[in-house]
Amino acid sequence: MIRTYVAEHGGTVLFSTPSRRQKKVRTRIMALVVIAAIAASTGMVQAFQDRERAHAAEDWTP
Repeated sequence: MIRTYVAEHGGTVLFSTPSRRQKKVRTRIMALVVIAAIAASTGMVQAFQDRERAHAAEDWTP
């Protein structure tokens, strides 16, 4: 969509805004990025916890 407005200098300025389709695609991409970031951080936390459990098992003796 192309919009116009009058600038401070008095001239007309044209600029385009994203279409609905572009907005929808951008929103979906951002959602996928957020999901990937959460999955990566969860994997890192899980890896650290597994490493701590492995060391705890080595130190434990009945």
